[in-house]
Amino acid sequence: MRRTSFAAAVAATAACTVLTGLLAGPAAAAPGDPHSEFGFMSELAHRNVAVGASGDVFVDARSEPGYLPISYLEHGYVSNWVRWDRTEAEPATWSGLAAGANGYAVNVRFSSDDEPATYRTHDGDAWGDTTDFLDIPLRDAEMDANSAGDIALLVRERDSDQSSLVVIPRVGQRHSLGLDAVPASVSADVTLNEQGKATVVWAAPSRGASTIRRIIVRERSYTPSTPQRLGTVNDPRPNVSVESDGRGRETIIAGNHLWRQPHTSRPPEHLMRTSVRALVTTGEQTTRVVWPVLTDTGYAVRSMLFDDLGQHPQTTLWSHQRPRAACRADAGLDTLALGLGMAPSGRSYVAVGIRREIGTDDECANIASFLAVDRAGRVLNASPLGYFTNGEEFQVAASGAGPIAVEFKNWDDHADPISDDQPDGRYSLQFFRR
Repeated sequence: MRRTSFAAAVAATAACTVLTGLLAGPAAAAPGDPHSEFGFMSELAHRNVAVGASGDVFVDARSEPGYLPISYLEHGYVSNWVRWDRTEAEPATWSGLAAGANGYAVNVRFSSDDEPATYRTHDGDAWGDTTDFLDIPLRDAEMDANSAGDIALLVRERDSDQSSLVVIPRVGQRHSLGLDAVPASVSADVTLNEQGKATVVWAAPSRGASTIRRIIVRERSYTPSTPQRLGTVNDPRPNVSVESDGRGRETIIAGNHLWRQPHTSRPPEHLMRTSVRALVTTGEQTTRVVWPVLTDTGYAVRSMLFDDLGQHPQTTLWSHQRPRAACRADAGLDTLALGLGMAPSGRSYVAVGIRREIGTDDECANIASFLAVDRAGRVLNASPLGYFTNGEEFQVAASGAGPIAVEFKNWDDHADPISDDQPDGRYSLQFFRR
């Protein structure tokens, strides 16, 4: 673990450094809803964003291969004023970021070369020294954290088909264990609940389909449970995601199927078919799932909420007519980009945008919105996100305090990164006050 229009400002910005002069925005449409009091920050690199329980904002900026080398960490104080403390970081092919309370954060990173995987922590004042934790070449990883800042990593070895689980608690000793049942080549995800229990879910492919399996590693345990079979999906490599709410109840999405634990003492139950594009996020007692659909006239975003009372009725959070053919990149659901986050209280934040063709700035509108959604599924406030173009999926970060952060890529991913034709597109990062 999820804005007003700044189209002209983003398009006119040519510097690749972070903008520190932030713009004032309008008040929220309803009391207590987010509004973009702070402006955007633009960068030529993707930024992982984490908001801690005390409201601190952490950023891990890392550029893609072939683009201008950028690699740094930032700690931001976003309240009535804004300040960013920047720390240069070693380049990495993979990095992860998590935040806890009182200015605590963890950054994990590794490269595709033979250097060890490392992590470092932020103690509220500064980033500490890096610590090696795995001296095995890695190719990628999945990471999750609980509100304390404990983290769980599912890492895949580069030179074998072996996966391992690494748990780095905020207090106590880290530990790692090999997961012989989970090949490094399959779709998988990990979650860590508030009590310290880690759960790994993966898709075992066979003849064009996949069996979805789950194992758990209890807190203070070094032994994974016997793998449990959840079901089968008709996809040899489905998307797989697992999230745990503050009560420890897990929700699992694999392909277009959803499973959920009614109680932590019971295994997940298959509840419904949803969408291969579905996203899930959790709060203290609440879980929300959103997914895009095609309608007769355009697009819509549907949602379903789960809490202590069970499964709530499906709602429609957003809809838009399909843009004319000259404006859209294609007519399918891939035209729609989504992002989802949630505060511990259960209020959800949804970012949605319709991609459009490159070079149609003058005749095609930017269609991207940021929604605040209450637990009843009502949209409390919707703000335009501005310059979106051929953007990628949104990242939405929220916690119990501080701003809500939204980050997304809004440049031409198909252009030559070193040619003169590469547009001055960037990743935008925007903040919303609650």
